[in-house]
Amino acid sequence: SYNHIYVRKSSNIINDFENSLIITKSCAKKISQHKQLANNEDLGLRVSVEGGGCSGFKYVFLIEDLKLLQQDDKVFERDGSKVIIDSNSFELIKGATIDYVQEMIKSAFAIVNNPQSESACGCGSSF
Repeated sequence: SYNHIYVRKSSNIINDFENSLIITKSCAKKISQHKQLANNEDLGLRVSVEGGGCSGFKYVFLIEDLKLLQQDDKVFERDGSKVIIDSNSFELIKGATIDYVQEMIKSAFAIVNNPQSESACGCGSSF
């Protein structure tokens, strides 16, 4: 049910699923909405992995100005919307799908189908 596409890392097309991310159309659309609301085309979604959460790690999602990119950041893009991930976090989520999930009780960015995690919590926010 997800629309899988190749995403771009910087200006290079990534055809290697193991070293890429899948950004759903819903995720790209939500990032675009944030850019429009802030009237700032230089915004992207920063995804990081931190200690904590239900199973030891948790995902953190922030809308961030692309001018704040760090040297070890990787940038992926779909439909003009960018996702930023630091190198350490990328090792823990490469090959995963980043989605924007809308449910009755919450709407949020989430990591789904993370091949790097052995187990995951049903919340979509930790593993």
